[in-house]
Amino acid sequence: MDAGRPAERGDDPRSARGRRGRAARLFLSHSSRDSREAIALRAWLIEAEPGLAGEIFLDLDPHDGIPSGVRWKDELRRAGDRCEAVICLLSNNWDSSHECKVEYRHAESLNKPIFTVRLEALTGRDMTSEWQRSDLFGDGPKTAISVDGGTVEFLSEGLQRLRHGLRAAGIGADTFGWPPPGDPGRAPYRGWEPLESVDAAVYFGRAAQIGRAMDIVRGLRNLGGGHLFVVLGPSGVGKSSFVRAGLLPRLARDDRHFRTMDIVRPHRRALTGDAGFARSIHALRAEVGLRRPCLTEIEDGVRDIEQVRAWLIEAQQAARERVLDSDDDVAPTLILPIDQAEELFGPEAGEQAGVLLTLLGGLLDRERGNAMIAVATIRSDRYEPLQTAPMLASVAVRPFDDLKPMPQAQFKEVIVGPARRAREAGAELSFAPDLVERLLDDWSRGADTLPLLSLTLDRLYREYGDGEITLAHYESLGGLRRVVQREVDELLDADPEVRAGQLAVLRRAFVPWLATINSGNDQPMRRPARWFDLPPESHPWLEEFVARRLLVKDERDGAVVVEVALESLLRQWDTLADWLRVEAADLEAADNLERAAQAWEQNGRRAEWLLSGSRLTDAESLATAPGFRERLNPVRGLLLASRRAENERVDEERRHREDELRAARERQQAAETLAATESRAKEDAQRSARALRRRSRILRAALAVTIIAALVAGLLWVRADRAQERAVAENRHATVLALSANSQLMLSGRWPGKSDDILGMQMAMAAHRLNVGTERDFPLLNAIHQQGELRKIIHTDGADVTDVAYSPDGKRIATTRGVAIQLLDAATWKPIGALMEGHETEVLRIAFSPDGTRMVSGGRDGTVRLWDTETQQQVGA
Repeated sequence: MDAGRPAERGDDPRSARGRRGRAARLFLSHSSRDSREAIALRAWLIEAEPGLAGEIFLDLDPHDGIPSGVRWKDELRRAGDRCEAVICLLSNNWDSSHECKVEYRHAESLNKPIFTVRLEALTGRDMTSEWQRSDLFGDGPKTAISVDGGTVEFLSEGLQRLRHGLRAAGIGADTFGWPPPGDPGRAPYRGWEPLESVDAAVYFGRAAQIGRAMDIVRGLRNLGGGHLFVVLGPSGVGKSSFVRAGLLPRLARDDRHFRTMDIVRPHRRALTGDAGFARSIHALRAEVGLRRPCLTEIEDGVRDIEQVRAWLIEAQQAARERVLDSDDDVAPTLILPIDQAEELFGPEAGEQAGVLLTLLGGLLDRERGNAMIAVATIRSDRYEPLQTAPMLASVAVRPFDDLKPMPQAQFKEVIVGPARRAREAGAELSFAPDLVERLLDDWSRGADTLPLLSLTLDRLYREYGDGEITLAHYESLGGLRRVVQREVDELLDADPEVRAGQLAVLRRAFVPWLATINSGNDQPMRRPARWFDLPPESHPWLEEFVARRLLVKDERDGAVVVEVALESLLRQWDTLADWLRVEAADLEAADNLERAAQAWEQNGRRAEWLLSGSRLTDAESLATAPGFRERLNPVRGLLLASRRAENERVDEERRHREDELRAARERQQAAETLAATESRAKEDAQRSARALRRRSRILRAALAVTIIAALVAGLLWVRADRAQERAVAENRHATVLALSANSQLMLSGRWPGKSDDILGMQMAMAAHRLNVGTERDFPLLNAIHQQGELRKIIHTDGADVTDVAYSPDGKRIATTRGVAIQLLDAATWKPIGALMEGHETEVLRIAFSPDGTRMVSGGRDGTVRLWDTETQQQVGA
């Protein structure tokens, strides 16, 4: 709208309801000089599509226009959440208006779909040429529209082209037909079943979120490459229905820009299951006319990312060629929906889940990914594993967490919207106003309101859907908060004993098969189970739950699978909630055990993934518990391998302890033997000492006699010459014995006075020098034995050792050997290199430098010499 637009007024009274507290879904951008044509176009659109009444924003309309002083751009920004598309009424007037172009660029920046409608051929450059265009001028049948007493004529073909474009964009639930073709009796209220694409016409309450999600997805397409769009939300908020009945049908209509694939539901076989990735690829190719390869061949090759990439690109090109009137050279972006993506990270995910994540990481890679957007639904409390999955590290992830609890206005749409669509199709269905008010009042209290309302509306429709549904009907069900309990109560017998037996059977089915505990927040969550795994006696009762849509039963991967329709059942059925509280720890432990078995298998059954200790004991106990025994049968391999490894570990530890005990006993015996030997040696030494003392006394007496004899001999020296020699020898021997005995006493610590080890060794050495007998070495060796500190005796081949020195680092020893020096290894006492020779006479002193690299020596030859301790060469004198 340019600044000088005159104040024309729209004449459609139905527009009044569109501007009371909410923004319109369509914005009509036009020049003020083309206001009549704009008013005419809006009038025709409302007549052709009654659902657009009050949904087209037209400036200066008394109800829909912008109040004075408010700019359209500001209004568009304020209402951007609800606005779903912009219509630009092109003319040379529009082209010359700066404000109109600003409006256009702003709509582009918000990723809104833009419909360009030409009133005339443009003379300037058309900045909107990239968008699909509808011409309202030219040759052909015309449609006349009355405006302010006059008539405006538009080309009929152009009007229908615009109408088709708006329908293709899915503006509002009213643009989808109801009932769907081929299913005239389909219920507009689905209870706890997730809505499908055919239910888009009765999916109400999330229009603003759908608009924002569509804007984001269009923006991701404009960026190019691959992206992961993640729809987050707590259990029961309606994530699956939002994608299935809200987002996908609208994307599918815009086939120039998007091509939707079949929904992938991972379960146990994310690649080759009945709702696996391979089947989705095959369905896409079949839809665009590509019959080869067959499904089996795709399943065989689905792990090859380059092959998958080629299949998808070929399908994209085929899809572009099938779009009529398309001048776009860019193939439509593929949309891959993945419902309940948390199953990719659950204990039963299986090996194929990791492969699918790896494929997605390559197909959606920021740099070289395909033109593809994966739209995944996942619970908020299970989002972290997806965020941190290493296979998706190179993928641009766009989380969408707008699915918050509904405000009251949207909640009312959920109630009355499907009924209105059913009445438009000819059904006699309505809700009494007081019932609507009561439902809204009950909705404001407590949790699980949307699931409870869905179940309540489904029950009311099934029982009273052939006319007006009243407050009395609702109260007969027990109200919103009792609807789940009432559904279950009606299935069970009124007799307490019979009912107790029925509940016991159901408990064995729900715990541990159909429900478990989320380890992240300790909340109950559903668990799909194969029908033949469930106790056979529970099958009739479970069929009743399926009939009431409390459970969902279908076929997946060739097996019948049953699961809780919505996790609200786990919270709203009081008895089941009590069971789960009691069994919470075991259920969580069972999930962890299944994850451990899966990790063991995926890692080649390596030993480091086995269980041990108390963890293994607890797992074995759980695997034999009633109810869990059958569920945990698949983990028997892990438990058996873990037990074998644990037994081997325990046996090895036992053998090791026995070896240590045996070694300890041997050490003790050796110590005892050594102690006994030392004790005997000590006793021998004591006896020897006593004997020596006796001999010493005798010898001293003999010495006295000898002295006397010597005196006598002095007088008779000629006659006693030989006796003198004999006396001298005996004297020497007696002295040796005395020195040896005293040395022994002093070194053993039994000397009457102060002991002196040095003096004791000197006595032993003196005795050694005086003794000329055959046992001359005994006293010295005995003295050495007495000295426990002695560690090594090094023979020097007779050379005198006048000095010894340790290197500063304690690793080498230097000794003098006559005129030479020898280096020794302090650890092994082995010589290091040859003798260091240079002195002409005996070496007297040696010393190391502080860093140990040099050594100095002094000799009797009057020289001081410097040596390199590494090369052992003389470096100075």
